[in-house]
Amino acid sequence: MAQQTPQSFRRIPLNLAAGVVCLLVAVGGVGTWLYVDSVGGGSDCRDLLDDNRVRKALGAEYRQGLTCAQLGTAIKRVTTGFTAGEHSLKQAQSMQNMLAVMSDRTSEKSGEIDADLALPFSQALADYAADVDQILTSVNIDYIRRDTSSTSPWQDEDGVHMSVSVESMRQVIRAISGNPVAYATVRDSITREIADQFAETPHAAGKGGLSLLSKLSARVLGTLDAVAEKAREGGGDAKSWDRDVLAHLTKNAAIVPAYSKDPAGHLVASWKQKLRTDSSSRGALELFEAQGTEMVRTWSAGLGLGQELSDSLMNDSRNSAHYGHSSALRQLDE
Repeated sequence: MAQQTPQSFRRIPLNLAAGVVCLLVAVGGVGTWLYVDSVGGGSDCRDLLDDNRVRKALGAEYRQGLTCAQLGTAIKRVTTGFTAGEHSLKQAQSMQNMLAVMSDRTSEKSGEIDADLALPFSQALADYAADVDQILTSVNIDYIRRDTSSTSPWQDEDGVHMSVSVESMRQVIRAISGNPVAYATVRDSITREIADQFAETPHAAGKGGLSLLSKLSARVLGTLDAVAEKAREGGGDAKSWDRDVLAHLTKNAAIVPAYSKDPAGHLVASWKQKLRTDSSSRGALELFEAQGTEMVRTWSAGLGLGQELSDSLMNDSRNSAHYGHSSALRQLDE
């Protein structure tokens, strides 16, 4: 009897496997990232508010003269719902509209999103981690062919989805990542999404299925590695950026639950503890670049895979992360 395929594993058909492959100031001793000439024209975000797509996205929440913080709060209200990760078509359309606007504005001005907007927007985007993951893997045909406002959002048996181009998503994540907590918020959400996918994928998926998921998750993490590299070059103190990101990523590090009881929780907590333990001797970029292989190592142990297969999956992850990093870096360097 054919075994049922977990929902998350259905996102990428296995037959695709062959084709996959600012200014920093010190305030009370704590690094705080501020933005000069940021997108939005400063603290009032007036450039964004003048865009008709923002008016459409915000609907009744729109007001002239909103501050960037108020705009961020309004975006969260119109793009997220009561249940984490679940959205209406209207909410998903609002998120897609905002991503399109921010991508266009940052491309035109080579700017970053204002600090007061970056954090609440990252929190809203984190609620779309499943969509962000699929966009950044850039192999799911549903997301590729529906990355325009005329084809997205859409609804299927798994819920509501939205898409933008992979280039737009990279651009927006880079634009908000001058704010280290915003970057950490997105990376943390992707870590949890990957952990959920790993947890839902059984040993029975076989070497091909396990390898594919190892590669795709690493590609997304490699993209975020490239974003981190560019954000650290944004004119501020890279060490302070690293410190703030790592502090946010490790602040909720908890006791690691048994894999048999909570596979996803085990994967996330193991990674957070690894970050906390190694952050005193290794830099943030080095730690980030190792995340894919470390999560695959932990996943392999949880599934009880043999050493040969585990080593093969970690090698797949390492190579795919390098591809994701270099591909994203080429775009972000343009």
